[in-house]
Amino acid sequence: MKYHLSDMLILEQVSLEPKKPYRIIRGIILKFQMDYKPSTGMIYPAIERLLKAGFVKRTSEGLIITEAGRKYREENQENYEMLISNFMDNKLFFRNLRKAIKDLINSIKEADKEYVKLHQDEIITQIGNIAEKVRNRE
Repeated sequence: MKYHLSDMLILEQVSLEPKKPYRIIRGIILKFQMDYKPSTGMIYPAIERLLKAGFVKRTSEGLIITEAGRKYREENQENYEMLISNFMDNKLFFRNLRKAIKDLINSIKEADKEYVKLHQDEIITQIGNIAEKVRNRE
């Protein structure tokens, strides 16, 4: 199964006790202690992915991790901890990044359709250039 950060966040939440989706979302919010709220559009597909993979199961009390889920979590724990550490160390940056990305998407939605059509390759290239700079630590 392809690694998803959202899967690991959910597995962490259900590893100690059964939780329903609302309590999973609340637990993630409390983990980060900031104005980040995972959307139901992120949580529910991740839950379905985890159920299909056999990493969680439904009980009357909520979702609970399975042995396969514990193994998956253990195998990916180092990568997960690195991502979470990076996120926690850079909360303000990520908050501002989310806002900038939302602003970019809204600007593209509101822009003249012909302009976007004519410049879409340039827009994608510039975004790709930023990603490349980050990857190469330029």
